[in-house]
Amino acid sequence: MKLQRMTWPQVQEYFKENDTVIIGTGSLENHGMHMPLGTDALVPEKLIDLVEQRCRIISAPVLPFGNCDYFSDFPGTISLGDEVLTSVLMKIAEGLYNAGARHFIYINGHGGNCSAIENVCYAMSKKKALSAILNWWVMAGEMNPEWAGGHGGGEETAAIMFIDESLIDRSAMKSGDLKDISSKIKAVSMKNARFKNVTITVPRDIHAVAQNGWYGPDDINDASPEWGEKMLHALADYIAEFTEEFRNAPL
Repeated sequence: MKLQRMTWPQVQEYFKENDTVIIGTGSLENHGMHMPLGTDALVPEKLIDLVEQRCRIISAPVLPFGNCDYFSDFPGTISLGDEVLTSVLMKIAEGLYNAGARHFIYINGHGGNCSAIENVCYAMSKKKALSAILNWWVMAGEMNPEWAGGHGGGEETAAIMFIDESLIDRSAMKSGDLKDISSKIKAVSMKNARFKNVTITVPRDIHAVAQNGWYGPDDINDASPEWGEKMLHALADYIAEFTEEFRNAPL
């Protein structure tokens, strides 16, 4: 049930017997030359639609902006930053708490949001509310290692292909160009590298590190709508089952 499509009496009636809500969080940022800027919001939005087909739950509108300062050099990126994002998410949580929510489920589409969401979760915990953060791209890789991916790679490309294949610019599907630190210090993400099988953090200008904008071990050319459909439906099944268990967790 979409909060924005409900009347306040309908919301009031829901919270008489339920106290669980879903909040989607995304970002507007680079996802490679071939993918839309809104990928991190589009996937949670689709997952929430699929979850709502499986269980009775209220969902707040997906927040399309997140914390992505490190992608600011890519045109179209809009970042709220960690402090502003925390404040916005706190206001959202407080509004839902005042309506009767006590179990909060965040379906998150962007790693840069994690710190802000956690800040809100800790604060709401002091008000005797319980929160869970579901980072879909991490969950997918744990559910099936073949789905695991990086930023804007095959995993996310497949998800968007299932949601709306017309959003993918196939002519721009080029190989990733993540630059290593040196011949022996190999980059594995936008900020992490490995040297002698140990992970270290080396923050660098992302636009210079990956000019194409995507990186990861998952080849975008392996992506398909079928992969995305199977993956998102499996995630929706899991989230719906988790929701039913989580809503009964003691506060």
